[in-house]
Amino acid sequence: MATKVIENLIRQWRARSDLGLRGEALAAKELKKRGYQILERRWRCRLGEIDIVAQDGDTVVIVEVKTRARNDHFSPVDAVDTKKQRKLIRLAQAYVQTHLPDDVPVRFDVIGITAACGKRPILEHIPNAFEA
Repeated sequence: MATKVIENLIRQWRARSDLGLRGEALAAKELKKRGYQILERRWRCRLGEIDIVAQDGDTVVIVEVKTRARNDHFSPVDAVDTKKQRKLIRLAQAYVQTHLPDDVPVRFDVIGITAACGKRPILEHIPNAFEA
């Protein structure tokens, strides 16, 4: 019985992980269409992960992507609360310290994707979603 529970949990985790990866791929594709250059995807350090690092003109853009499988009256971007914003700011500081000169402007965008089964995904892009 415990084995089946664990197998179900693993299946659910994989499905969420796959959904997140598909959402990040869709977000990267949309950003490219809008003229952004993708610098990194799934950049990781000891503090966590940045979904997408992109460049929009002279500005480096830290992009958080939130993907949901259904529309439950809340936008996926609502999941980027103050706690998540603080974490993204710390991650951006780590990225800048290791990859960029100090004078490069950085901003934070959030992309929310609702991918309801059998329907075309709905993408919501919020440039400059919050300040560091």
